[in-house]
Amino acid sequence: MTEHPQSFWQRLMNLFRGKHAASTPTVTVKDGVWLEMRDQGHYRLGLTSDALEQIGDISFADLPILADDVLAAGDDILEVESDKAVENFKTPYAGTVVKVNEDLVTDPTVINGNKQADNWVLDLQVA
Repeated sequence: MTEHPQSFWQRLMNLFRGKHAASTPTVTVKDGVWLEMRDQGHYRLGLTSDALEQIGDISFADLPILADDVLAAGDDILEVESDKAVENFKTPYAGTVVKVNEDLVTDPTVINGNKQADNWVLDLQVA
């Protein structure tokens, strides 16, 4: 079968679509924490669905950090308690905390919904 060459307009539309296509954020997972790059050096961190499944329903959450805190890689960012375990989650990167999700402390059952958008813990500006 012979392929038909694309017209100028078809090539232009393909070029336009390629440059303006919505890019999906890159998400990295490490030790039960997902990291989503928001923009250059700015990451949102949260709990992975696998970690949440292993822990069970969370009944208590302690967020020992505040905005503007400076963290080293490996520092605790969240302690959660469930009927199965108590688990500490750590930051894989060093940086400055930009924002924390206070809703996790106020209502830790929000995490049990297992929606990644709700499971974020903090925003971190990596140095």
